[in-house]
Formats: sequence, C-alpha cells, structure tokens
Amino acid sequence: MTRDQCINIIIDAYRQFVPLERVSAPIGAETRIFGGDSPLDSTALVSLIIEVEQQVNEAYGIETVIADDRAMSQAHSPFRTIGSLADYIETLLKEPREG
Repeated sequence: MTRDQCINIIIDAYRQFVPLERVSAPIGAETRIFGGDSPLDSTALVSLIIEVEQQVNEAYGIETVIADDRAMSQAHSPFRTIGSLADYIETLLKEPREG
C-alpha cells in the first residue's frame, strides 16, 4: 500500500466523521486529525482510527492495530495529521509478520 493509498483511506474515513460545515480547507495530508486545530472530538477520533484500521486490514487481509502502545508513546503522535497517520500505517505494513 502506498502513502497515497493510505491517505485516500484516511480521507474517506475523515469525511464520515467530520461534518462538512466544520471543514474550512481542502482535506489532504496536512489536515489535522488530533490536537487543537482538529474538528474531531475524542469519540470521532476513535471512530476514525477504528474505520481506518478496518479498511487497511480488509485491503491487506491482515490484522494490524494502529492505536497501540508504540503509537501512543512516540514523541510526535502519528495521529497529528492525515499524512503522519499514513506514514505510520506504511511503517506498520512494512514490518515482518509472524506466520
């Protein structure tokens, strides 16, 4: 899965959880999904992560967890922007799998 494919999955999920009237700029890699400038509340953020995780797992036929301890302990959260989340997903997908 390319970064652009990850970004598209995240954008599609983002549109499900953010009302159009709360979107003030084009949605892209720099769009905030976590933090002060994000239009997502905590419930919508969790729902977005779950949706993205399901879409990635379905596309790859795998079981990967995006919101794990490693993601939460990073100095720079992978949940800051759509692009940073796409980068994190790419990293996860490149890791060797057991089995």
